[in-house]
Amino acid sequence: MPEPQPAVEDGDAAGKAGAAHATAEEILYKMPLGKFTIQVLQPKSVLHILLDLDVYIAGAADFERLNGLEGRNRMRDATVGIISDMAESTLWLEKGEEDNINQQELATDIVRKLHMKFRPLRTAKINEFHAERSLR
Repeated sequence: MPEPQPAVEDGDAAGKAGAAHATAEEILYKMPLGKFTIQVLQPKSVLHILLDLDVYIAGAADFERLNGLEGRNRMRDATVGIISDMAESTLWLEKGEEDNINQQELATDIVRKLHMKFRPLRTAKINEFHAERSLR
């Protein structure tokens, strides 16, 4: 995020120039991706995972480009693929481990993988995370 600018007095041209110093690339824009539900089939149970995710995009132009219907759908599809791949890994397989998942680390892993396709993506926040197990 840009450094806070000093207060601008009326008619102060230097203050106005200083306010324009912060570039658009330094500002992060929030894009809610919504909720994702995943079922992980296991031999004797099914793990149901609910994840509500917001991502943050750097730069107004990139945000406008990605915030459209096509850009948002491409990002949601990529996120579904990434979360599905992660759900099949050993992270989710052992009973009781779903309670020990570090949500910040999970968001970081999702961002790393999404960043390969969406370069302006900088960070993500998990707003809601629920994991529940049921018998098959």
